[in-house]
Amino acid sequence: MSRTVSEIAALVRSGLSTLDATPFASLFAADAVYEMPFLGQRIEGRDAVVATLMAGGARARAAGLTKAQVTTTPADSGFVVELVVSGPGIEFPSSVGLITVVDGEITSYRDYPNTSAASKFTRSVFDRFLAASVENRWDDLADLYAEDVVLEMPFTLPGMARVTKGREELRRRFRVAAGSRRITKADNVVVHETADPAVLVAEFDLHQEVRGTTFAASYVLVLTIRDGLITHSRDYTDTAAAAERIKAWSPAGSTAG
Repeated sequence: MSRTVSEIAALVRSGLSTLDATPFASLFAADAVYEMPFLGQRIEGRDAVVATLMAGGARARAAGLTKAQVTTTPADSGFVVELVVSGPGIEFPSSVGLITVVDGEITSYRDYPNTSAASKFTRSVFDRFLAASVENRWDDLADLYAEDVVLEMPFTLPGMARVTKGREELRRRFRVAAGSRRITKADNVVVHETADPAVLVAEFDLHQEVRGTTFAASYVLVLTIRDGLITHSRDYTDTAAAAERIKAWSPAGSTAG
């Protein structure tokens, strides 16, 4: 027996409230269509539609969102679904969608996302970046970067790597640094939004301990964040001062290690 519109709406509410399409994935017709008119996207076929929705939920969770308040309103051909998503320290209207139901199946989902909310995702990822840094959770920090991330350090001194590519290489470097460095706190944090909602500029100081010596280093980061992950970063700090600290800590008085 096919499901009623109200039963389908209840399953959609259940799934979207936890940012997971699983509870209603089987309700799409084989030739279902998912559209995002604001973005000019159209997905056809049940498997492709479900994969798209599942990926969207995964991106939202990766960005720190945990749940959604879902409102459904009956319409002549199905129902309207409105979402307000939230996570630690963040809440905003996410999207409104029009879902068409025919013979107990979802045949069409027209989704209108809040495109201006991209900057909120960007700030959420940076907040998690700073928290992982201060709490010395280096694997969690690495997980905030895209697999093919490019990290640049334009002020790097001659003879040192200026560009690092790939999440796993960053993870390796973080683990090496963790052997001798501990972050104790961050302050003077200033975050600037830019004309591109995927790009954020952050200023902050990190207080650190290395080999019994405490100091603070100032940073400016230019981060590009897409789908809840850092895809590109330009990190600026006083590398000359860092080199002098390393030289002082090195038994031979060299800048090596």
